[in-house]
Amino acid sequence: MIIFLALVLIIAVSWSLFNPFVAMITLMGVNFVNPGDLYHVFAALHVERLVALIALVTLFARGHRFLYPKITRWVLYFYGACVASVPFAFWVSNSLSSVIDFGKTIVIHLCYVALVNTRERMRIVLLAFTCMIGYLCVTSLNLYFHGVFQHTMGVDRITGLAGEATSADALGLTIVTAIPIVYLFAGKSSGARVRLIAFLILLLSLWTLSLSGTRGPVLTFVLITVLAAAVHRRRALLLPSLALLLAVAWIVLPAQYKARYASVNDLKKDESYQDRLLSWEGGWHMFLHNPVTGIGIGNYTYANGAKYWPEPRKVYLNAHSIYFKCLGELGLLGVISFTGFVGTIFVTNNRIRRRLRALDQRARAGPSPAPPAPEWLLRFPTACTLSVIGLLYCGYAYHDLYRPTWYFLAAASGAADLITQRELQECEAAEADATAHPTLGDQPTPGLSKPARRSG
Repeated sequence: MIIFLALVLIIAVSWSLFNPFVAMITLMGVNFVNPGDLYHVFAALHVERLVALIALVTLFARGHRFLYPKITRWVLYFYGACVASVPFAFWVSNSLSSVIDFGKTIVIHLCYVALVNTRERMRIVLLAFTCMIGYLCVTSLNLYFHGVFQHTMGVDRITGLAGEATSADALGLTIVTAIPIVYLFAGKSSGARVRLIAFLILLLSLWTLSLSGTRGPVLTFVLITVLAAAVHRRRALLLPSLALLLAVAWIVLPAQYKARYASVNDLKKDESYQDRLLSWEGGWHMFLHNPVTGIGIGNYTYANGAKYWPEPRKVYLNAHSIYFKCLGELGLLGVISFTGFVGTIFVTNNRIRRRLRALDQRARAGPSPAPPAPEWLLRFPTACTLSVIGLLYCGYAYHDLYRPTWYFLAAASGAADLITQRELQECEAAEADATAHPTLGDQPTPGLSKPARRSG
């Protein structure tokens, strides 16, 4: 396995030296696979940082430059809040390491926005993301059915090979918030092969999610599907069908998972939930200690157990809440920048939706520089918004503040914003040119009052 992975990396990195778009895809793949966690040799080589550096160097060497739509500016503001938290951190060296690691995600975001400048490139990247989710599902299911899983809270919980996927909660959250993006390619216009792959990955995602034993991601899936059905034009049919499907899924679910999901109704006896309440209280005290920059990115667990846990019994527990994690680790700078970042995603997706409708109307009305938008692109703003809502909802009990999904979705939204803006400007310029220079087909030709007679 290590030889195969090394060979793939050598080919991908070699290709990346000549093509920044391939370098960006490679960096995405490396972040999903986490080869440094699988084999020590890759950790010693710092493969993730090496590929990130290659992506940046290749991008600039090929004459590209970073672009800064509004959503990207807010991503950089948030990263600035992370950097600002380092000098005043509870554990400075740990925060410095965390901000460097988080920088890989920021590099992917910047490369995406700079390089994904056409509909086809956007389609390729979203399909690559879909396939990577399929990889997570296949490898996790393979481990589970070979007896490698976590047994916590009385449940056998599926986990992944490396990275954050080694946690059932993190694996479940990654998969459930990717489902709307995977579903983009389930439409008829995607072609038979792509549709088959999309449906297969959707089924694998649901299978993996059901075995995760994670209450938050499962409830998030229910929320996302209900919202998706509610905004669909066939909601009168979809909502009752969805209720029936959920009922059937509950009936066939194994007993241990039913018991786990049903425990959400009795949280007072749930020790895990009660510890989370104490952890949130610790996060509030972190904020009070340093309200401007917090106790530093990546320090919540250590600071909680060492200083801020509200009981004499010290517990080194992470935030288990995106909101208290942001408040405790990054202070007001983090809260303000992250709020602006999330709000801008919603605004940007609404703007993209309006532009796509305008472009589609122009394309169907007559000749247009932009062809009719494909089904997956028309669906994208809604899918992206649903994924963000899922992250926010699940963030109530999960510390997913630096999860790459946030910044990948923001990059996709920012790229689509620039693409649709350019296409709409081209359409408007073509219309203005047509108005200023009308065709001469219906105008009389000077010097001819009658059509010329045919000779003979």
